[in-house]
Amino acid sequence: MSRSIVPIPPGLRLLALPTFRDGSLVAALVTSVSLLAGLVRSMPLLLAPSVPVRLGLPFARAALAVSLEVALVLAPSLGAALSAARFVDRGEARAVFALGASPRSLVASALPVWLLAFVLSALASLAWGIEAEAPGRLASRLLADARAACVDGAARDPRTPHAATVPIAEATWICLPGEPPRLVMTPSLLGGSALAARSIELSADTASLEADDLVLALPSNETTGPMTVRVARASVRGLLPLGRPSNLRAPVRAVLLGATSAASALLASLVVLVSSMGSRALALFVGLSGPALALLVLSALEREKSPLFAYGLVPALGLLGPLLAARFARFLSSRRAPGA
Repeated sequence: MSRSIVPIPPGLRLLALPTFRDGSLVAALVTSVSLLAGLVRSMPLLLAPSVPVRLGLPFARAALAVSLEVALVLAPSLGAALSAARFVDRGEARAVFALGASPRSLVASALPVWLLAFVLSALASLAWGIEAEAPGRLASRLLADARAACVDGAARDPRTPHAATVPIAEATWICLPGEPPRLVMTPSLLGGSALAARSIELSADTASLEADDLVLALPSNETTGPMTVRVARASVRGLLPLGRPSNLRAPVRAVLLGATSAASALLASLVVLVSSMGSRALALFVGLSGPALALLVLSALEREKSPLFAYGLVPALGLLGPLLAARFARFLSSRRAPGA
């Protein structure tokens, strides 16, 4: 009785699996470096005596989300370019093409990897996009965790005052013996004013808040001296935002960066194969150019109030980058050829 063996497509066996492996290694490396950089930047804040340890978890989740977004935009293209260059350098590409395959058919047969790149990058961008479109969510979680830490400290030692600081919000919960917790916000967040409140609710963009039992200290100006206002319930608007909300809704951001990641990876692989580029250094240049340009443009667009159509530049540059990089690599090769 004969056994039927399902043949593995050449693209999946020769190109897709190495691309997946190299992309995974690059993603792990970029994520680790990004997390380490974030840890170094935030460590002085988190190690301050009045900052509760539990505030580290929301910071860590946010750092992981943004690190994964960047890593899963960069890694597929870098992995695709590196694996394609190795395929060329070993002579395997020439042998496969001699059997009738083409670079286009080889890249097309690796479709599962490109789809996986789209899905993973989109999921990572969705996770960070939810935070980016409403920075007040993270600030509200930090304020709630800090209040809980202050209350817990007061319960353990009710005779001693306790404080719990939220660094990014420039706010501190104060728990005095026999009194309910009160939140104090510093003048820099309020544009020269200061407030204390029993409870507070930040808006999604952190530009306004709702407060109970509010005491607001206003600085002097040209017409009046310093004033103090106390109200049972107040809405304060015109605050200096803690961070600019993203112009994109989270699902739109996910599709945009997912498509950019997959398209730039596919094109980087195709460009390396068509150019017979066996150099790892040039392949890295080709693989990095598309997603790097896309992320730079995305960052520039997010710093201002940009129209939605402008974000079409992100995938466009993700595709244009590998083509320009390959042309530049051929130019360098032609300059070296006469002197060889």
